[in-house]
Amino acid sequence: MGRYGDYPPGKHNLPHMGAVLSDYRQRRGYSRAEVAQALDVKKQAVSYWEATMYLADPERRMVLARLLQIPPALLGLAWEQVVYVGREGEPGASYERLAEVVSLEGYYQYEDLLTLASRLLYAGQFRILAQRLPRWLGKLRQKVKEAPASEREAWLWLLGLYLLRASSIARHSQGDHQGNLALSLASELLRLGQEQDEPTLLGLAFYRLMDLYRQMGATEQARDAAQAGLNWVKRVGPALGGNLYLRAATVLAEVGEGDERQWREWQEEALRLVERVEGGEEDASQLKLNRAAVHHEGAKLLLTLAQRQGERQRLNESYRELAQARSGLGSDVGAWRMYLDVTEAKLFLAQGEVEQSAWLGAKAWGVAQQMGSVKVEPELRALYASLSAKAPGHASVQWLGLELGIC
Repeated sequence: MGRYGDYPPGKHNLPHMGAVLSDYRQRRGYSRAEVAQALDVKKQAVSYWEATMYLADPERRMVLARLLQIPPALLGLAWEQVVYVGREGEPGASYERLAEVVSLEGYYQYEDLLTLASRLLYAGQFRILAQRLPRWLGKLRQKVKEAPASEREAWLWLLGLYLLRASSIARHSQGDHQGNLALSLASELLRLGQEQDEPTLLGLAFYRLMDLYRQMGATEQARDAAQAGLNWVKRVGPALGGNLYLRAATVLAEVGEGDERQWREWQEEALRLVERVEGGEEDASQLKLNRAAVHHEGAKLLLTLAQRQGERQRLNESYRELAQARSGLGSDVGAWRMYLDVTEAKLFLAQGEVEQSAWLGAKAWGVAQQMGSVKVEPELRALYASLSAKAPGHASVQWLGLELGIC
């Protein structure tokens, strides 16, 4: 919770709630009398809350979090408790008065939207985000310009996280310009991280640039981004650090930079970081890191080595890694199934199983279209080209081409 400020300790491993309330009330420019009027209580009640180490009433904490735009963790709340107050997600009657005195476009509301966007992204709701995220980002840019000097750093931090998500969505979106937009947003994130000298923003920028350059076929830039990203793994949270290790191993293996021992060490380090994530260690990046991700990257590495060295045993090892990735995939990362299908389609191609490869490629493309994503299209087109060269005229291969709009 350090990035929210330093507060005296309270109960239950939480900060002193009264100190939090007093701080955020003053940040918003409210007097105790104004808060009392908004909540229809006496001024003495507000004074009492600000002197109290712990507010036992969760309903009161939710109302205060909304009014003063307090990060829910500081009051022992989950963000869902503040965004949604009823079982059906409808605002409760106690919030009607707050709507008259609180702007709905404060810092905390943008933080809520970012959390929702992250969940939708991992769930594969790309079409929904493509319609909304650019608008949210545009409004956020204006809020950053208007922010007082005392809050500017916090707003810039939030802008960096939005740039990461907007870059991801652009890469999933249809249109020739979307790739350039994704790269532009990731480059802006890098500049912001450099200006703020913020390790997490810098790590996120290189993590994103690695992926973008790799998809564009810009191998030198992908390699440089991977090497730069590795410089930050010890200064960021475990989820981001693990993702940097995994992505760098994949990129550098594909370009032949380094050796197998080093790439595997990075994947092992990522697995150790998964344990820290599972142990509840905080990571401000909002990235996912789990065992499924580690096994998937392991499968991709083994497939790359098998294709390069022609060792069939590695193909069997790759398939086992992929099976472990599938078994560990949670429902909260449904979008990853599309990526696993693409990897498995490539694996079947390497094994000479044309029909299975084409079928899985078509399946992955169907899922991608349903989600509103074109991110895997270049890989599937390359898969089709390889399959056509191997088995020209095969019915399943022709079907994949038709699905991709090639033939």
